[in-house]
Amino acid sequence: MAVTSSAPISITDLVTEFGGSAPHSLTEYYRGGSLVPNVTANNSVPASGAISLTNFFGATATSGTDDRTITIASGSTGGFFTSYGFSSAATGFSIGSISANTIGFSGFNVTIEGVYWTANKIFFRASSNPGNSGWTSMTVGSTTFNRTDATYVSGTIATWSWTSSNVMGTSGTQTVSWQE
Repeated sequence: MAVTSSAPISITDLVTEFGGSAPHSLTEYYRGGSLVPNVTANNSVPASGAISLTNFFGATATSGTDDRTITIASGSTGGFFTSYGFSSAATGFSIGSISANTIGFSGFNVTIEGVYWTANKIFFRASSNPGNSGWTSMTVGSTTFNRTDATYVSGTIATWSWTSSNVMGTSGTQTVSWQE
């Protein structure tokens, strides 16, 4: 659900969508605080300073998370390193599988071409050359990787990588989540 997109709007609409503690005040509803997630749909909600009810038209308590399940497999990349996770043939080698291979955030609509670990790095690869924006973090199991901390390489297939131990595991399944 989301807050109404037009007038009339009241603080009750915010309480219904985001919760909060009585007595209610607009200042408990700053974006990025404990109640209002910092997602694209909430960009009109200020993170501090002046705030009004009209800032909340269309705002949502939905976290903007997109989850996928990866069936982990292993394979060789170039004959030198073993990789664990999912990679489509578009990346040059094919291993594992993913429950759904697209992400559809506002401004970030891509095909997931790979999420895998190799040579002490975790990789996220996506086609459509989306640029280095549109999402904030990727979580593999319980480990979160911030987009802004990644090494980013633009191309036909965009690549983000982080130095990491093998958080994918070597078999079974793993949940991977992207945060808008």
